[in-house]
Amino acid sequence: MSLMFLDIATIPDFWLGERLYNLHGLSEKDISRVMATKNREAGDVSGMLPQHMQRVLAISVLFQDKDSFKVWSVGDAESDEGDLLKILQRYTDEYKPAVVTWCGDETIFPVLNFRYLSHGTQSPLFAGHTNLLSELARTSSKPYSLHEVAVLAGSPGNMKMSCDEVLNSYLKNDVEPVRNNLELKLIDTWLIYQRWQLVIGKIDQSTYESEIQLLMMALKHEEKAHLINFVANMDKI
Repeated sequence: MSLMFLDIATIPDFWLGERLYNLHGLSEKDISRVMATKNREAGDVSGMLPQHMQRVLAISVLFQDKDSFKVWSVGDAESDEGDLLKILQRYTDEYKPAVVTWCGDETIFPVLNFRYLSHGTQSPLFAGHTNLLSELARTSSKPYSLHEVAVLAGSPGNMKMSCDEVLNSYLKNDVEPVRNNLELKLIDTWLIYQRWQLVIGKIDQSTYESEIQLLMMALKHEEKAHLINFVANMDKI
């Protein structure tokens, strides 16, 4: 079966904020400030907007089947949200992969559902979903750190970009760091998943080690600086 590890990065839906709060004429930066203030006034201290007020900025994927292994970000840094959603939908409809996420039931799928609703386009069809955090902790309500669990599982880890950092990258028209960060998060998710498959007896030690070597070779062949650096950090562990 094909596996697709999936993650997204979001920014405020400025269009929605402009209309909900009558902010016509304000810059995207100012609209985001008003939206954050309104959210705090409503009693949310998390620092994150409700999922229906978020817009997809980037989608990254790690795909694996018996013939291939690849990590990439959908579209390019200039792709708009509608194009990103359509590419994801076409890809998943063609390959029908089972999806693995760190905590997708709470952070990814609600946002995607609202965004496909906003655009009125067909949503992706998946062959199943594994919420890795839920499997490990028997709950996904507590926000365990992907970085910390990845280090626990033998990865060098990768610090998550904050909502403010993602927004600032967008406002500076520099989305590539966001896409790179998502790809590294997916690699951490994959590493945790493989270690968990070993722990629960789905694969043996030899298979686990072969999978890690497959990852290392695939990342080297990508010839991207952030992936090569990850391999170098893995070699130091």
